[in-house]
Amino acid sequence: MAEIMVKVRENTGTGASRADRRSGMIPAVLYGEGVEAPLHLIVDRIPLEKLLAAHGQGSIVTVKVKDQAEYPAMIKDVQYHPVRGQIIHVDFQGISLTKTMRTVVPIVLEGTPEGIKAGGVLQHQLRELEVECLPQDLPEHVLAKISHLGLAETLFVRDLEVPEKVTVLTDEDEVVVTVLAPRAEAEEEEEEVAEVPTLETEVPAEEGDKE
Repeated sequence: MAEIMVKVRENTGTGASRADRRSGMIPAVLYGEGVEAPLHLIVDRIPLEKLLAAHGQGSIVTVKVKDQAEYPAMIKDVQYHPVRGQIIHVDFQGISLTKTMRTVVPIVLEGTPEGIKAGGVLQHQLRELEVECLPQDLPEHVLAKISHLGLAETLFVRDLEVPEKVTVLTDEDEVVVTVLAPRAEAEEEEEEVAEVPTLETEVPAEEGDKE
């Protein structure tokens, strides 16, 4: 489990937060399981960025509060500056290592489908998987192996390989990816359908209409 060192904030408020960011520290809060009251913290920007780059939001970490205690927690939320894109705040949610938890993990595609090599188009429909497990068993992502997919073939949630200790909560019939046929081929099929002759029934003329 990854670790992150934090400090308790001495001052709070907008002005204090700006000052912390200017000094390379990011305001944070820790709350939830095992935390009696929310702890207002600061964390060094560089280690935090490295942690997020390696594990991402939603990962399980040990939050080590300097001169205090350690807390198992999830990186629950990360806020970014709307223009600069820099981290401006992070939420850590305390968790229990002995209780199962429900969360989502990203689905990462692996390989290039055979259908793509044949001119198909990949349609990636499901990007996250809802799962339940103990925190220490939570995978950082789930691999979707798609190299074998041909034209017009689909990979469903039931086809994904997940660790034994992880329970998938997402509907097994959900579509993860589909390899669509090339547009020209699809248009040809539509034209063929449109050109199929229809059976017309000849309506006999009324007696008064006969010549």
